[in-house]
Amino acid sequence: MILKKAHLWAQKELKGYVERPRLEADILLAYLLNCRREELILKEIEDINFDELKPLIERRKNQEPIEYITNKVSFYDFELYIAKGALIPRPESEILVDKALELIRQYNINKVAEIGVGSGALSIAIARHSSVDIEASDISEDALKIAQKNIDNFDLSDRIKLHKCNMFDRFTDFDLLISNPPYIDPDFKLEKNVANFEPHTALFAPNRGLELLFKILEEIKSKNIKYAVCEMGYDQKEPLTNFTKEIGLSGKLEFYKDLAGLDRGFVYISE
Repeated sequence: MILKKAHLWAQKELKGYVERPRLEADILLAYLLNCRREELILKEIEDINFDELKPLIERRKNQEPIEYITNKVSFYDFELYIAKGALIPRPESEILVDKALELIRQYNINKVAEIGVGSGALSIAIARHSSVDIEASDISEDALKIAQKNIDNFDLSDRIKLHKCNMFDRFTDFDLLISNPPYIDPDFKLEKNVANFEPHTALFAPNRGLELLFKILEEIKSKNIKYAVCEMGYDQKEPLTNFTKEIGLSGKLEFYKDLAGLDRGFVYISE
């Protein structure tokens, strides 16, 4: 099967299953040929192994995220390795990186801790744009393996150290906390491409998605953490505000919005 014919076939197969069948046909063919999408036009006469292409198309028609199929995801200004076992980084989380870098520069922060490192996207983005040292944790062995692969790919193993632990068990000395914790209500119905493939431990949290966010606020108070940036759900501003009052957390808590204008996270600065 020549490339042009393969592209038309893949596009036709994906139609009705994905929003942009032509683009996704490009992505999967480029993955199969181990080239960039822009280079496909230069490969007009190249033969495609249909036996290799068909399973990729079937996986995508089954709603498996294309990032898991190609093992690639773009985040911030770089590309990461991604696989099942780690949450696929979202563009919204790039805002968290920007907020963290603002604090690092403004307050000359040198040490950062991340709870729930996942693929390593947040820590790697911050390390690439600052000189901080980072300790990061996750309870998932699969996520830690993926994060370590990415850290090694960017030669950051001397500055980003990983720990398999729950919350703050291994952290003792840091100024800035960052986290994109699970914050989705377990009763919320996600789309199939998320619910059937991405790790539920990185998505859902008890108590309407608030349990780990509450725990983070409690730890900020008990450990006198100076600065924090944390992602959250669009409908969690009020309960989080009320909880900070309940536990007597002093300091400045400011909420920020995502590109859709929805509440997406908070920045904490101690007094």
